[in-house]
Amino acid sequence: MLVVSRTNKGFVRENNEDSVLVKKPNLFAIADGMGGYRGGETASSKAVEILAKANFANVNDTEILDFLNALVQKAGKTIWELAQSDPQLKGMGTTLTVVYLLDKARACVAHVGDSRVYMLQSTGLKKITSDHSYVAELVRKRQISAEEAESHQHKNIIMRAVGAEPEVEVDLFEFMITGGRRILISSDGLTNMVSETEIEEVLGETELEQAADILMSRALAAGGKDNISFIILGLEE
Repeated sequence: MLVVSRTNKGFVRENNEDSVLVKKPNLFAIADGMGGYRGGETASSKAVEILAKANFANVNDTEILDFLNALVQKAGKTIWELAQSDPQLKGMGTTLTVVYLLDKARACVAHVGDSRVYMLQSTGLKKITSDHSYVAELVRKRQISAEEAESHQHKNIIMRAVGAEPEVEVDLFEFMITGGRRILISSDGLTNMVSETEIEEVLGETELEQAADILMSRALAAGGKDNISFIILGLEE
């Protein structure tokens, strides 16, 4: 399996508040921080640091989801306590989207926020995670359409963040990767700038490094209005 990752601060933000974790062969994560110049960067890097230091060696497959949940909760409590102790960090938090590959057939996800996991299959691009955002909730309640959500004025409001409170509700699930060609883990800096149709086309037709370069260049060409970070896992490579 080949893995590529990219991160860029874009053209609008003063710094990059995204953090990326690539810990071969199993653990991959994207964290998109929020809370100002220092806060967002601190929150996302702390979340990724806690994941990176975790030892999965003695964790059974049946316990992976619980273990991931415990790590997310540890990250959340750590970030929240840091925010309470430093006025400059008050209100910080981060999205956190984690993929852990169990074997060639299965993967686990721990997910908070509006970063995303997609899987490219022979039938097309499948969105694996659900956004924890205000507009996504409106779409689920059928109060607005998916098309209206794309340009909604409150598009960037998220409903869950790691570290915003001492505990957080985490989406935890296992999904089958048999028949999958590639997995994309991405912050919204990519998905807000590049359509799912374009992402599917690029992931399906180019080798991994080139696909990563094209996706980044398209996100920047579309305005680069946010930090842009993503990981592509080549399941067939």
